[in-house]
Amino acid sequence: MDNIENILVVIDPTTDRDFVVDRAKSLALAYNSAVRFFINNTNTLSKHSYLYEGIDPHFFETQRELFVSHYDQLLEELLEEFKAANIEVSAEFNEDHHLADAIIRQATTVNPDLVLKSTHHHSSLNKALVTNTDWRLIRKCPYPLLLVKDNAWQAEGSIVTAVDPLHKKAEQTRLDHMLVEAAEQLSTVLKQPACVFHCYFPFVSTMFPLGGTGTTEHLEQMRQQHSEKLQLLLKPHNIDPSNIHLAHGELVPALLQYLDEISANILVIGALSRNVLERAIVGNTAEKILDDCPCDVLILKP
Repeated sequence: MDNIENILVVIDPTTDRDFVVDRAKSLALAYNSAVRFFINNTNTLSKHSYLYEGIDPHFFETQRELFVSHYDQLLEELLEEFKAANIEVSAEFNEDHHLADAIIRQATTVNPDLVLKSTHHHSSLNKALVTNTDWRLIRKCPYPLLLVKDNAWQAEGSIVTAVDPLHKKAEQTRLDHMLVEAAEQLSTVLKQPACVFHCYFPFVSTMFPLGGTGTTEHLEQMRQQHSEKLQLLLKPHNIDPSNIHLAHGELVPALLQYLDEISANILVIGALSRNVLERAIVGNTAEKILDDCPCDVLILKP
């Protein structure tokens, strides 16, 4: 994340003004990046439409031209806006039936340092913020992915990453260092403080009655163990001690509360390849975080 030269920006054609455009401009100006806008929207007027009996085929041709020209005009306005800000910019419109696959193909062609896509409520009947397209991108997109929420960055905001320093897998440890480095680099460029969050869930054994001396000592030992591991992880980094938060309890509510408290603008998290059982467990937790997270979410992979 220290050198973002090319940004692929996926525009949602169903919204009047996509917040992803504002994020793209802020990041492009901060990193001096080139921007590629991409719109994919399926045209329902397929070739079979021309065979409808009794309907003039020129009607379908005219409608299709209007369909394409609408998105061409939308992209042209974005190009002019970014050129006026001295940002190198290009655009492409596509009509693929599968949005996630179209985005991944476009990303493979552009080879961006960062992919931006908005995630938001599409209707009152669809309460989920994170769509199947988003989940497919999280799993399959080989580039850093920033999922953008429907709100502006807070002026006194921060960059947060959530780590797991007690994980026994070496791959997770490497990923944790990558997450902290990304938070530090974004902090420097965007001039927002970098914060690190870790949460542990204290398991109270039936050997120790709740509130007894044994329980208190057990919980203190656990807290100390997590604190030491967290400090060891962060030793090679330059995170202000006041911006390191060790919480206990359930991960999702503790993290969401912390993000609110420190006015987070971006949450940096990692995605690892896992077996089916781990995906089911981790996916459920990730879904709660992504749906309820008050800020943008940057997903990185090893």
